[in-house]
Amino acid sequence: GRGGRGGGGSDNTDPNTPRTGGNNGGTQHDLLNLLQSMDNQSYPRYHDIESSSTGWSNDSYGYTLYIGRAQSDPYARPTRCRIVVPHSTAQFPLDLWKTKARAIALADYIHRQFYNVCKHLGADQAASEGGGWSGPKGGDVQIIQPTQHVLEQTAVSVSNKGAITAQFTINLPARGRSILARKAMEIVDATLPKFVQQSLIFGAYKNGKDVQQFVYNVEDQDYVRNQLKERGLVAFVKDGAILPRASGADDSPMKPPGSNKNN
Repeated sequence: GRGGRGGGGSDNTDPNTPRTGGNNGGTQHDLLNLLQSMDNQSYPRYHDIESSSTGWSNDSYGYTLYIGRAQSDPYARPTRCRIVVPHSTAQFPLDLWKTKARAIALADYIHRQFYNVCKHLGADQAASEGGGWSGPKGGDVQIIQPTQHVLEQTAVSVSNKGAITAQFTINLPARGRSILARKAMEIVDATLPKFVQQSLIFGAYKNGKDVQQFVYNVEDQDYVRNQLKERGLVAFVKDGAILPRASGADDSPMKPPGSNKNN
């Protein structure tokens, strides 16, 4: 059957890479049925949904969900997951990812969109623990916050075949230390498809020229930086540039005294 925990595997220091766990898998329908069968059961039963390499295919939306080693209890580190959207579904034009520089830029643009969609949907908000130990917990989906830099990273990547991979965490929902299946099913069947439809396919971007311009601008910057050493040039920071950072954990520019931080 599809039950059973499967192999244990070792941890991975990359916060975006799913820890190796069991390797169940099947269709979206199989996953939903499995989750429903777990309702109110002991939290470790979540190990049955692990699918490190087989995946759970959602044919309705054209992507596959992979679930790494499931967290052992509601207070453990969230479960690392990834969605892979093949080019046949994603449909980003070849011109946007045909070189490494463009693929990195496109992945960065998609990453920012995924993060914004997560915030807009409120998917990053965990259940209130107002009910105490026996109350609902978890249920939030998180992806690493983008920075002002465009760098190769693992949160979102574009393969040499145009497939889009987004890596994130799900804090598997619970009530006390029992599985809250209805919430887990909502994440799988409603929230994740919205992420795909609103960030991981080209059709999500009403103005494709904005995506193209971003990719081209990043490529131009990369070219200019590479010319500095080759031509023996030196770059200077222009007058008026704001160099101080907001904090050690926030690389956005420091706000002037008295300004509204939210503006």
